[in-house]
Amino acid sequence: MPTLPSSLISSLSRAPALTLPKPLGGLPAALACLPDPRARRGVRYPLAVVVTAAVCAVVAGYRS
Repeated sequence: MPTLPSSLISSLSRAPALTLPKPLGGLPAALACLPDPRARRGVRYPLAVVVTAAVCAVVAGYRS
């Protein structure tokens, strides 16, 4: 049984390279395809902007 390396760096340097998919435009672009259930009257901001602001607030730790 081969011995395990004691350093995480040496074990990661021998690992195969990871390939990540290209970003598709970020959160606002992903939320742009959401259907807007709001009535047309009174809408001031696009739904994608409102939901993006809410997601950013939750990530920042806001609860209300």
